[in-house]
Amino acid sequence: AQIIHEGDIFPGARVLEAGAGSGALTCSLLRAVGPGGRVVSYEQRADHAEHAQRNVSVYYGDAPQNWELIVDDVARSELPEASFDRAVLDMLAPWEVLESVGRLLTPGGVLMIYVATVTQLSRVVEALRAQQCWTEPRSWETLQRGWNVVGLAVRPQHSMRGHTAFLIFARRLAPGVVAPVPLGRKREGRDG
Repeated sequence: AQIIHEGDIFPGARVLEAGAGSGALTCSLLRAVGPGGRVVSYEQRADHAEHAQRNVSVYYGDAPQNWELIVDDVARSELPEASFDRAVLDMLAPWEVLESVGRLLTPGGVLMIYVATVTQLSRVVEALRAQQCWTEPRSWETLQRGWNVVGLAVRPQHSMRGHTAFLIFARRLAPGVVAPVPLGRKREGRDG
């Protein structure tokens, strides 16, 4: 739900998905874009692609006409430049495909990336900054903590799933637009 909301996946949108996995996110993307939109999913692993194909077909009763599943690396995509309004990456090394995804995403288009570890988060954000064709990346950890509410006895539940993932948001800049300089603290001894 956070990917759909924060990524502004809207009815009629053209969405690129890299890392189709089980197809669960694909189903949500297809629902969000509606029949007037389009989702193109890349999956490198044939076994995952089969699983996604089966799950999406079961969920919708058949594979939707506005969905294309490509078993390949999105970095090798031959689709035309600026083919997509939004891109969602859920893969092991998303920093490796940012150049290709940037080419496929229309200027002003939104990129959402799902990663599981702090190391991935750091590598992705630094890669986005280095390309200088994205807005300053915004990242957050997704957490959910239940609460017990009984009259005036209101407290958090004792158990909590402490970590689920990190999400990263960036917007594709138009050609010729200068990437913003990230604000930060000066590091003693390095910046004067």
